[in-house]
Amino acid sequence: MIEIYSKDYVKEQKEKMAERVEALKAKGIHPSMTTFLVQGRSANAQYAKVKGRFAETVGVDYHLVELDAETTTEDLIKAIEEKNQDPNTHGIMVEMPLPEHIDESQIRVALDPNKDVDALHPIHLGNLLHQRPSTIPNTPLAAMKMLELADTEFKGKDCVVIGNSTVVGRPLAELLEQKEATVTLCHIFTNDTAKFTREADIVCSATGVPHLVTEDMIKEGATVVDIGTTYTEDGKLLGDVDYENVAPKTRAITPVPGGVGPVTQVMLFDQMITRLEKEAN
Repeated sequence: MIEIYSKDYVKEQKEKMAERVEALKAKGIHPSMTTFLVQGRSANAQYAKVKGRFAETVGVDYHLVELDAETTTEDLIKAIEEKNQDPNTHGIMVEMPLPEHIDESQIRVALDPNKDVDALHPIHLGNLLHQRPSTIPNTPLAAMKMLELADTEFKGKDCVVIGNSTVVGRPLAELLEQKEATVTLCHIFTNDTAKFTREADIVCSATGVPHLVTEDMIKEGATVVDIGTTYTEDGKLLGDVDYENVAPKTRAITPVPGGVGPVTQVMLFDQMITRLEKEAN
């Protein structure tokens, strides 16, 4: 059984990224990212701080804009549009989910697609489906990288993705299909998810339901990618998979923490830096 830890990969990529950022600065380009955080959800605040630490490590300017919980859709759109027009802002993020009173769909389309580093704008999903160059949602990209680090075969394999969000589940299913895998997408209304996972060579879970995936749902020798992130009241991070009991049955498995999450940060900054490098050339 292979435990797919991301620590070494992330360390290596950070070092390379810092060099790439220095090269951009030598050309007069100082990579800068802004994250909008609407207060009210502690997990969002934690994610925003993680990005800030990563940015500092690789030399990217990072600006966290904290907005109070009463911020309206119009207020947030106005703030985003200011950064859309700012030539010194190269990447924009909005921590999701937003409070219920804010129209998330309006926020997504307000983002300049070129600066939308988390691929929230719907144009990115359309481009992915048509295999056109575009920003790809970072978490699915990170999940694919973890599978590649474990030398996973895709062609002709049966895959199950649990969770059908437009930022994780659906784009991940598309990326797997582009590798010529056969993909089943399960969600909250799937009658018997275990029926599908028991036959799967690859299982990826992104629901945010701790220990949703249990030992009896996985066949011997399967590869399991845990994308779930749920913080307990005491600050402990849990994944979707009952790791202790599932891991012994698998060919390879990602832990939480120490698996997909840190690689998501790599993909986030890598995609922005790659775009700036192309523009500089």
